[in-house]
Amino acid sequence: MKKINLLLSLAIASGIIISCSKSDDPAPTGDPGPKFLAVKSVISSNCATSGCHNSSSSAGGLNFESNTTIVNNSSRIKSAVDQGTMPPNGQLSAADKAKINDWINAGGGLTD
Repeated sequence: MKKINLLLSLAIASGIIISCSKSDDPAPTGDPGPKFLAVKSVISSNCATSGCHNSSSSAGGLNFESNTTIVNNSSRIKSAVDQGTMPPNGQLSAADKAKINDWINAGGGLTD
């Protein structure tokens, strides 16, 4: 009986760990809206660069060349910009911060 309880506990714990480590965020669909495209331009110039968040380096596990990654991390992007922790080479301009805030206020989606 103890073996069964132990195996059951291990199976449940494994399931929880696996489900927490996978992203179930759906890929956004539709055509990118103007607010998203403005933010993607800011991110492409300041974040999705060599050694940071692109397909060859993906710092922090984030590849911001992907629309899905940008949308699924909208609150993380806003937080990093607001706190001044990103980009590491200096603050974004007030205009670029406004683009991010406008996009977030519109829902932070692909199709805004």
